[in-house]
Amino acid sequence: MKKFNSNIKLMLLSVLITGLLSGCVAATVATVAAVKSKKRSPRKLYLSDSVPEIDKTREPKILTAFFGLDNGLTFKARAIYRKAKGKDGMPLVFSHEIDPKTLQGADFAVTTKNGTVHIVEAASFLPANEEFELRTVLLIGEYGNHTDNPPVSVEVVGDLMARTGQNFKGQSIKVIPLEEGPILSYAEYFTFDEKYPFIEKGKGCDCPKNETKTVVKVVWAGGVRAINGKELGDNELNDFIVTLVNGTDTIKVKPFKLADLGDNENNIDLCIKESGVPILIQVNEGIAIDPNNDKNPRTETKILSRW
Repeated sequence: MKKFNSNIKLMLLSVLITGLLSGCVAATVATVAAVKSKKRSPRKLYLSDSVPEIDKTREPKILTAFFGLDNGLTFKARAIYRKAKGKDGMPLVFSHEIDPKTLQGADFAVTTKNGTVHIVEAASFLPANEEFELRTVLLIGEYGNHTDNPPVSVEVVGDLMARTGQNFKGQSIKVIPLEEGPILSYAEYFTFDEKYPFIEKGKGCDCPKNETKTVVKVVWAGGVRAINGKELGDNELNDFIVTLVNGTDTIKVKPFKLADLGDNENNIDLCIKESGVPILIQVNEGIAIDPNNDKNPRTETKILSRW
C-alpha cells in the first residue's frame, strides 16, 4: 500500500556483492523512496511510517517459500535483475516487514534434493514494493530442476533484519514444490485515516474510501492471476470469505470489491463494507493460478491487525 518513512534518506540498494561460492554474484535490486510522488516508480521501495505493534513481540519467521518458476523467468524480469531471463524464481513471504538496508542475495541458502547448497544470486522486494508489502522477497538464480533435483529448503544464513530489529538469521523452511498451486501466506486488516496516503486511481489503487469500513490485505505465496489469465476481480468476489466478529456475533462476509490490482505482485486488498473485526480469510479452490499456471487449493489464514 502507500506510506513511506520520511526520515529515511534515499539510499542505493542496487549493489553487487561478490558471492561466497564459485564466484557467483549476490545482488539486491531497488532503491528506497525518500520523496513522496503521485507517480510512483515501479523500481523504488515505499516504506510505511508505522510498524504493527504485534510485530514487536512475536517471533520473526519465514511463512512460505514457493518454487514459482523453474528456468522460467522471462525477458521482462530483467527490470528486476538484469540476468533474470531463464532463471528460477522463488518468492519468500515473511511474518514481519524487512529492513531494506539488510537485504542481499548472500543472506539466503537454497538446498536441493541431492543436498547441493546454492547461495542466492539475486534477492529483490520487487515487484511487491509498496507500503505494507516489504515482507515478500523474490529469490532469482539457479536452484535445481523439477523434477529430478528440485529445491527442498531455504535458510536465512545472513543478518536479515525485520524493521522492528529482530533477526531472521537461522530461520529455515521447506519449499512448496513447483507443481503445487498458490496458497495464502499472510493477511492483515486496517482502516483508512486522515494520514493514510490514499491512491484513488491507477495501478495498485485503494478500495473506495467512502464505501469501505475495513481493508483486508491478503498476501499469496507468489504472484497470482485469475484462471483466465486476467486480474482477479468481480468474478472472484464470492470466492473470498471473510469471518468478522461484531460484538457477540460472528458473521461471514464477502468483499464488494478487490483493490491493489494491476501491479503484477502477490498482494490483493479486499474491500469490506460490513462492520466488525476480521479474524479469518478463506479462499475457494481453483480461482487463481500462479506463473506456472497451477491452480490454488482451498486456502485460509488468520487475519492480524495492522494497527
